[in-house]
Amino acid sequence: MDRFTRFRTLLLREWMQHRTGWLVLMALPTLLALALSLFDGRGIDVQVGDDKIEVVALSRLPTVVLALGWTLGTVAVALLLVGLTVLAQLPGLARRDQQDRSVEFWRSLPTSDAAGIGAMLLMHLLLLPLAALTAGLLGGQLAAGLSIMLQQGPLAWLQMPWGQLLPSLLLGAARLWLGLLLAMLWLAPVLLLTMAASAWLQRWAVPVVVATSLLGTYWLDARLPQPLVGPAFSRMGTEAAYALLAPGVFDGPQRVAQGDLLQAVDHLPAALWHDILRVLGSAASPAFVAALAGGALGFALLVLRRRRAD
Repeated sequence: MDRFTRFRTLLLREWMQHRTGWLVLMALPTLLALALSLFDGRGIDVQVGDDKIEVVALSRLPTVVLALGWTLGTVAVALLLVGLTVLAQLPGLARRDQQDRSVEFWRSLPTSDAAGIGAMLLMHLLLLPLAALTAGLLGGQLAAGLSIMLQQGPLAWLQMPWGQLLPSLLLGAARLWLGLLLAMLWLAPVLLLTMAASAWLQRWAVPVVVATSLLGTYWLDARLPQPLVGPAFSRMGTEAAYALLAPGVFDGPQRVAQGDLLQAVDHLPAALWHDILRVLGSAASPAFVAALAGGALGFALLVLRRRRAD
């Protein structure tokens, strides 16, 4: 059995252990969107103009705008749910194999502690969010199709300007996946060092992490020639948020006129491509290298704790 096969087996173990909950997590945003799409949409779409708020029926909007709107909403719900799930699971994952004694079984196999930790982190921090967000993208298309057919008839869906819609969807998916990857890398020091603290300190991990963060931000920074801890947290959080949310793609609320909305959709692929280059440019910096180094330190501490497990 080669290393790739062993690592794939470790990934499969994570899937088999959590698959029921993960399948529910991936299906829930689509089910919510499909349930909402059963309404005709009159009077629930609020658009902000310059000095007033107007309520517009969804059926009056262009179909391409409807499709993108349903996709964005479904993906947003998927992102929220997967974020909460990952944050809730991470502290317990740090000592899971030691607590259930499965570490003894995995050590009996020809696999390393680094591979075991790496497979767990890869599945929970990247592959699960990627799968959930991809399910949200596909589910958004189902909800959009159902909503359009119910409001405007089946022909409206068949006659959609797919040449205008598909570039935005494909580039949007690429931007979303890239943003998720970069966000996790930017947050690697916080996530992995917190997991390492949980592995080493157990129930004292959260108080120690919080106290250390506050001490560094409010006490150490005040005594350094240049503040370090606070700006580091701020930079990581800002870069991760920009990578995930892509605020540069949207220039504030779009105007009410349908012509303006369609023009915005026409320019969306170019805006997405520009934003892809922007987040890649942000990663080409010493701050990103420092974030990777912090994540590597957290990973090394997790592996060391696993090796020293009783």
